[in-house]
Amino acid sequence: MTKRSVLLSVLVLLVAAETALLGFLALRGRWQGEAGATPVQRGRRIAGRMGCFSCHGPGGEHGIANPGAKGDTVPEWSGGTWMMWNDREEDVRAWILDGHPAGHEPDKGALLRMPAYRGFLSSTELADLSAYVLTVSQGGGPDDPQEIEGANRAAALGCFGCHGPEGRGLTENPRSFKGYVPPWDGPDFAELVANGTEFRQWVKNGASDRMRANPAARAFLDRQPIRMPAYGARVSEADLAALGAYVKWVRTHPRTGVFGSKK
Repeated sequence: MTKRSVLLSVLVLLVAAETALLGFLALRGRWQGEAGATPVQRGRRIAGRMGCFSCHGPGGEHGIANPGAKGDTVPEWSGGTWMMWNDREEDVRAWILDGHPAGHEPDKGALLRMPAYRGFLSSTELADLSAYVLTVSQGGGPDDPQEIEGANRAAALGCFGCHGPEGRGLTENPRSFKGYVPPWDGPDFAELVANGTEFRQWVKNGASDRMRANPAARAFLDRQPIRMPAYGARVSEADLAALGAYVKWVRTHPRTGVFGSKK
């Protein structure tokens, strides 16, 4: 056997091994997505199951009309409005459990009242639901100016539409590598984005060179309906640095629903 034949055989084996690994990761990713890999993802499912979105709107971001209430609507969770109704993060749990925190009496003029879920949720479910509410409401966000700028740029570029609130959400994406758009704080991120260079490639080009070079990964990229956009010249070097700083903050500050654990 010639050296060229040996080299070709080795390359074929390497491609086959990486393809098999990608297949395993895809299957594992789908299972993790179904089970809810993070508290925020599980919390969204719990919110749906508990009927939260019927009043607070899809994803908790669009409160419905509430005659007689202050503002005439059920408060939405997004846009930082939670600060109008809470003094502390612990108040979020009190709203969920008892319908209002101590010292915050219900709006007596409101037709619709916040239900009390005490006895309906386990401690884990309460933590997960709290984590989701705090994520959507951006409670306790980053303090560093570059991280804050990264969050602002991510919002302006539409990143949260697919990656979910704070990049922690779970948007289904049929026929994709994992079956969903990967959240930034999940295990998928480290598998798909190996380093800062690959992060830049994903943002600028819509995929990393490593993923595009692998036939199996390229097949997933080409057939999925929701594709990572290539922002190209729309993002500056400062944007990339800020986005990277914010994603790092998201990954190093998981939403657990256990108050005081983020700082």
